[in-house]
Amino acid sequence: MYPQRQQCLLCKRPFTSGEEAACSSCTAQLRAGIPPFCRICGREMPEHDVCSDCAWRKERFFQRAFSYGPYEGRLRDSILQLKEQRKLELLPLLVDRLADAYASHLFDLEIDSFVPVPMAQDKERVRGFNQAERLAQGLSQKVGVPVRQALIWQGSSRSQASRGRNMRLASMEHSLSLAKMASELEGSSVCLIDDVYTTGATVNACAKKLHSVGVRSVYVLTVAR
Repeated sequence: MYPQRQQCLLCKRPFTSGEEAACSSCTAQLRAGIPPFCRICGREMPEHDVCSDCAWRKERFFQRAFSYGPYEGRLRDSILQLKEQRKLELLPLLVDRLADAYASHLFDLEIDSFVPVPMAQDKERVRGFNQAERLAQGLSQKVGVPVRQALIWQGSSRSQASRGRNMRLASMEHSLSLAKMASELEGSSVCLIDDVYTTGATVNACAKKLHSVGVRSVYVLTVAR
């Protein structure tokens, strides 16, 4: 009899007409990255250079990584609401930002396939979905690049904040495996899709696996960096 008035999932303000998951004010606060960027991972930098994480990495198996914007403010809130609160209504909003980043950085690179970064099965069962897979599917519908489920995460959750950098790298390489169809990607150019790029260790391990089946080049695209 008294239905709850719809409200923005980010600021909880009641919606005006035409607004859906997030209000126009919050949507306007989804800030895109401002150049200059790191020449490898796309992090915002004082000047066009290579960031400390990329300078430290001895081996890099992806060409370059790009993102829509920094992991802060309403962009961070949107990603956390999607993952932790399972607010799938926010997915189109984030897919739109991913599409903007694709158009800005990857449109001319002739990407053959999108490969979502895999999630541990135990974590996916709890959450109910893999956000990287959902983002890749949404982007695929917008730009016409097919999604290929080429990677599988066989270990437990890939969140390993308590481990040292070398231990994390070794653990990830042992946890990742290739799907049966991965060999079909030989000679192609693929783009890994995920929600957030942090140190790049996960996408680097994924790229290394893809190169083992003859993938020609691997790029990375995330919503946030």
